[in-house]
Amino acid sequence: EISSSLAIVLIDIHDDAVPDTDRAIMKKITIRDVAREAGVSVTLVSFVLNAKIGKDGHLDCPVNPDTATRVLKVAKQLGYRRNNAAASLRSGRSHTIAVITSDISNPFFAEISRNLENIAYKAGYTVIFASSDESAEKLGHLIDTVIGYNVEGLIVAPCVGSEGVLARALDYNIPTVLIDREVPGDEFGRVMVDNVDAGRQATEYLLSKGHERVEMISYTLDITSLSERVNGYEKAMADAGKADYIKVHKVEYGPSARQNVADIFSDAQSRGVDAFVLPTKSIAIQAFTASTTLGFKVPADFDLVCFDESDIYDINKPAVPHVVQPLNEIADQSFALLQEMIKGDVQEKNIPLKAKLIK
Repeated sequence: EISSSLAIVLIDIHDDAVPDTDRAIMKKITIRDVAREAGVSVTLVSFVLNAKIGKDGHLDCPVNPDTATRVLKVAKQLGYRRNNAAASLRSGRSHTIAVITSDISNPFFAEISRNLENIAYKAGYTVIFASSDESAEKLGHLIDTVIGYNVEGLIVAPCVGSEGVLARALDYNIPTVLIDREVPGDEFGRVMVDNVDAGRQATEYLLSKGHERVEMISYTLDITSLSERVNGYEKAMADAGKADYIKVHKVEYGPSARQNVADIFSDAQSRGVDAFVLPTKSIAIQAFTASTTLGFKVPADFDLVCFDESDIYDINKPAVPHVVQPLNEIADQSFALLQEMIKGDVQEKNIPLKAKLIK
């Protein structure tokens, strides 16, 4: 009893010195508190606090401007903070989506994400961004987290083994659009670049230049975008009558890739290899580093076709041909498809896009 009384006294003494803003943190200020202090109805306060700013800079709501100004002033003095989670539960709309890629620092995903943010903002949406780091376990944790934020939809670049965790989003009836990589499931929307065609374009270009021995360096990662580019390479070689020369080198994704690529180049030169298809920008960077270390020249020693865009491709003389993906279109189409799925008005869930070879 003594401890309890002492605690009450201490709080009471301390409370006299608490600033208004700190008091608001200790006691949650509600819309009713604002209405009582401003001497207006709760409905009127709701109109003011939920109103948007019009083009003229004034609140777009049916409230006298002077009254609206007074309400905003009182809300600020009391330290009122809008509870977006509660508002979304009442309305059933959060106007929030989540975008989860393997690594948001990867320039490919970074540009798509930046474009998605701009598109979503114009449509009145907020975007939560996250990276799975190619881990199905982390992806599952992220999906559980954003479900807790009442997101209306997901745009995901899935990783290996993520079928089960993505199914959790579907269990909650959260529309989900896949980009860059595939997983099975008719419920998903898809915006996918034709990677088989991209691998074929890269290979056919090198063959058209008269190269006989064209090989590919890829990752051991079992992701669909890479396996499809390998498929395109193999088809182009077979169609050109060079099936005997098909060779795909697989390196681990990570620090060891640089040395592995250098070893592949050294061996390839001894075997008379003419050219390489490098199906990711990170592999291409490792290849240029290895070339510098070994003293090889591009295209004198090895001709290359790389993927995505990099200043290195232009700095090299002559500039290195590369396959670019329509990043703006991926962002536009994935957000548009997600909106259709949220509204329940989907015409086509599978949207194919084409990559372009920059010669």
